[in-house]
Amino acid sequence: MMERLWRDILGRFGQEVRLIRGEEAVEVQAMVQPLLDREDQEVHGALGMERRERLRYLGPVQTPLDLDTVVEWKGRQLRVSSVQLVGEGVCPHWRAVLYPRDEVMG
Repeated sequence: MMERLWRDILGRFGQEVRLIRGEEAVEVQAMVQPLLDREDQEVHGALGMERRERLRYLGPVQTPLDLDTVVEWKGRQLRVSSVQLVGEGVCPHWRAVLYPRDEVMG
């Protein structure tokens, strides 16, 4: 039942997202939103702390992500910096942190 509820939530509030792995691309409904926690937006740079854009991804359990997945959202390409399957047994879904593809992870 919870799995159906999660599908309904993604159907209503999700956005079109394309997941690209190598030559394979899959379109899914997922939620992508900026991370608002300041700690998640700051990284150590050459001149001290720098602000970097980070986004949260919540997507369907049927379409896994990994660190090599490119996420296309609203015309932007994003990379996965961390990903985990959450809610197993209750309401499973993928949760990931994304960053702009052209940005180098430090």
